[in-house]
Amino acid sequence: MRPPVAVESGSELEFESSPREEILVPDEEEIGIDELMVDTFTSSLAPTEVMTEVRIPSPSGPSGGAYLKLERKVGDFATVAVAVHVVMSNGTIGTAGIGLTAVGPTNLRANEAEESLAGAEPSEEAFANAGRLAACAASPVDDQRGSAAYKRNVVDVFVQRGLARAVEIARSGGRA
Repeated sequence: MRPPVAVESGSELEFESSPREEILVPDEEEIGIDELMVDTFTSSLAPTEVMTEVRIPSPSGPSGGAYLKLERKVGDFATVAVAVHVVMSNGTIGTAGIGLTAVGPTNLRANEAEESLAGAEPSEEAFANAGRLAACAASPVDDQRGSAAYKRNVVDVFVQRGLARAVEIARSGGRA
């Protein structure tokens, strides 16, 4: 599973600590996906913990999603990647999830962009506003793959394209 997909879906993770000699049953804990990554290539899990389960919530209505990735060559790390998911409710967007990667020290959710879509009519205007808010949530850096301004623009465009595709899929019953 791609990390931004897990982020936008609100996944929950279960993990176990390695049993110590005095403990017969391993300790089990649960965290939200937003709590997993604390820095680039660094998770909140201890060296003795291993992820044992990923739970992705089932959508409550017609839904669709899209994943868009900008990379220099196939298989390369993302310059920018966006995952979106929408659940429709009576023709409007009931809930939306937007996960971003490669535009900050960790994968992140574009919370304000998600909130702006709740109850909104799926329209170019709503998608443009969500794209702008997602770009503001990003904190990319200038590097050999592009400037921070360029990467924010890609986030904006990818969120808009992803939302349009996700709504199309949701409206078609998942057969787009």
